[in-house]
Amino acid sequence: MEQDLSRFAINQITSKSWNMPEAIEGYRRHGVSGIAVWRDKMYDYGVKQTARHLRDAGMWIPTFCATAWMNQTDDAGFKAALEENRQVLRDAAEIGAPNVVFVTGGPPEGTKDIHGFRSRMHDALGELIVTARDVGIKIGIEPIHPMYAGDRHVINSMRQTNDLIDEFGDILGIVADVYHCWWDPEFENELRRAGPDRILTFHYCDWLVPTRSWFDRGMVGDGIIDIARYKRLLDGIGYTGPFELEIFSDLDWWKRDPDETVRIGVERCAPFIGKVEK
Repeated sequence: MEQDLSRFAINQITSKSWNMPEAIEGYRRHGVSGIAVWRDKMYDYGVKQTARHLRDAGMWIPTFCATAWMNQTDDAGFKAALEENRQVLRDAAEIGAPNVVFVTGGPPEGTKDIHGFRSRMHDALGELIVTARDVGIKIGIEPIHPMYAGDRHVINSMRQTNDLIDEFGDILGIVADVYHCWWDPEFENELRRAGPDRILTFHYCDWLVPTRSWFDRGMVGDGIIDIARYKRLLDGIGYTGPFELEIFSDLDWWKRDPDETVRIGVERCAPFIGKVEK
C-alpha cells in the first residue's frame, strides 16, 4: 500500500552530513517533500540558492531551525545577537519557512540567575515578534528538556510555552518534540490546552535507555516513548499539521549512510503520520 507522506518532513539535523542540496535531493529520493531547514545549512548554500532549489524541487518547510543564542554577557553582544535574529527571520521568510524556532542558549557564562535570563528572553521575544509580523512569519517556541537548561535553552515546559502564547498572541506557536516533553506529567493536558492551531509542527524520535550522550536520540520505535498514544491524542484534538523526524545521534544514526537513516526513518514514522482509523 502506498504511504501518504504529505504531512511528513525530515529535519535536516537527522542527516547531519548532508549539505542543503544533498538533503533536498536525498529526501526526494525517499518520497519525502518536507524539509525542516537548518540555519547553517542554508547560509552555507546561500539564501537565494536555497529558496530556488526548494521551489524547483517542490519541497515544503514545516519549520526553520533556529535563532542564534542570546546569552551574551555584555549589552553590545546581546544587541548584535538580537539584530542577527531579526535577519534570520527575514531570511527564513525568503525561503518560504512559515516559522522560526526560538532557542535562547543557557544563562550567560559566570551567572546563576536563570530567572533573570528568562526575563531577558521574554523581552527579546517582545522585540523579535515585531520583525516576525513585518515579514509574515511566526516564532516557534520549542520547550526543551530541563537537562539542557544550563547551556542550551531556558524554556523547558509546555506550560511555559502556552503561557507565552497567552501573553503574546498567535504570532507565537509551539514546536512540540516528544523527546523533550514525554516525561512531563502536564504534557498531554498542555497539548489539549494548545489545541490544533497553536501547534506548528510535531517532532518524532525516541528516548533510549540508557541515553549515552547529550546527542543520543533513538529512532522511532527503539526507545520507551509511546508514540502511538501521542498520535491518538493529536488526532483527538484535531491536529492536522506536519510531523518531523528529528534525530541527534552522535553514536549511531549520524555514523550511518544518510540514505539508510532516511529510509528507516520513513518506514518507522509512516504509521504515525496519517489519520488513525477508529
